Amino acid sequence: MNGSVWCFMEERLRRGPALGIVAALSAAAFFLRRQQLLTAYDETGMIRPGAGAGFFTYFTVAVVVLLAVFAWRLRRCPVRQAISSRSLEAAVGMMLGAFGVLLGSFIMFFSPNAASDRLLALAGIFTAVCWAAVAVGNLQGKRLHPALFFLPVIFFGVRLARDFRTLSSDPVILDYCYALLALIFTMCALLELGAFAFDRGRRRLAVFFCLGSVFFNAASLADATPRNLALTGGALVYLLSCSWLLLRPVAVRKAAKDANP
Repeated sequence: MNGSVWCFMEERLRRGPALGIVAALSAAAFFLRRQQLLTAYDETGMIRPGAGAGFFTYFTVAVVVLLAVFAWRLRRCPVRQAISSRSLEAAVGMMLGAFGVLLGSFIMFFSPNAASDRLLALAGIFTAVCWAAVAVGNLQGKRLHPALFFLPVIFFGVRLARDFRTLSSDPVILDYCYALLALIFTMCALLELGAFAFDRGRRRLAVFFCLGSVFFNAASLADATPRNLALTGGALVYLLSCSWLLLRPVAVRKAAKDANP
């Protein structure tokens, strides 16, 4: 008779230093992006020749490769316990992320730039409620409903589609590429996190997209408007908190056989 057991195996990983390095790289991305925006354009607002392929571009590629290698070296862990914990630090971070999205959504609702902004703001408020519910549910040790993970994807998916339609008319891709990459990585991270609710999570991909989202959101903060500053900062803090949970030593499933013939 075959069965299965779960045993805890420590990884040679210190999540504090790992997240510290990611935070340092993200801070560097913010300052390099600001510098790029200050020096990439001439007096007429046009991009200078060769400015689009500067140091920051190569730095970004190197960081993405580094994050991919780091995530690939992690152990697999598909179960929901990978993102659920009574960690006060993670819960506080998630609540701060929810507050950021809530603040940005209120700014969007009361100062809309388009007719659809108020509907999108309502979706943002609902996203903040979902993230707050995840934080409280984790702190209480409850099993969370999958909808709390997947419904916020709608908000970021709509933002991605709308921003791409608006920004893609700009012939200078440098103007908007990091903002779109931040939304893409955020949406992918939320989808991967939601899979854990069904015990079908892919820890390596979740870590890659969460940390990548932190990096690109930090870069996009360099030229964010007040409402996008709150929305982007909220997503950054929330996914950094999720990364804190994902980088814990995990339970590894091993096959166990009954001793009886």
